[in-house]
Amino acid sequence: MTVASSGTEVICIFRVAGEGPAPLGALGRLPQVTQVDAQRLLRPVMKHRWIGRTSALSDEQITALRPAVTTENAPVALTDLDHRLLPALAADGRAAYPELARHVGWSESAVRRRLDELRRSGVLQFDVEVDSGLFGFFVQCLLWLTVVPARLDGIARTLAGDPEAAFVGSTTGPHNLIAIAVCRDAGALHTYLTDRIGSLEGVDRVETVMITSYAKRAAPAM
Repeated sequence: MTVASSGTEVICIFRVAGEGPAPLGALGRLPQVTQVDAQRLLRPVMKHRWIGRTSALSDEQITALRPAVTTENAPVALTDLDHRLLPALAADGRAAYPELARHVGWSESAVRRRLDELRRSGVLQFDVEVDSGLFGFFVQCLLWLTVVPARLDGIARTLAGDPEAAFVGSTTGPHNLIAIAVCRDAGALHTYLTDRIGSLEGVDRVETVMITSYAKRAAPAM
């Protein structure tokens, strides 16, 4: 959930199970909400997070943080312990083993062993959010791009490789590509928009919305 300027005050991305609908009805019943525009995120393009988050680390430290490559391709059947553990981690991903053990009613050794199995299988993944300002990047901007359909995939992949990119994905609606750019300051954002975005053949239109803060970064599927 993002708090933004330029007229649009709150921007949300809902993660829902399967092809289910987003809870837009609940939003419409809030008296403070005067207008809701909804689009569907079709395909996230980036397979990594904003690379600036590791800019203070050495190559060896970055390598050490990467998860081990899993070779287990068989489907993983969730156990009763899993059905207790995963909601607990969704509520607090930083919960320690003793706290999780008390919450689910299993031994700490069983919890530790099962979480290790889920991580190695790729079922369970952890994410870390950072404040980009701590690394000297003080401007974040949401970009709505209208791209010629034949060039959509190519431009999306190109932007996903930029060091400024924190998120890139195709979407429905009047714009067909959404991106979040992280820059050091307003001047750097101007250069990115004019020199980088402006040089891409196939981009017909760009709308920008400055991000002022994040109310929530990630959430489990509903």
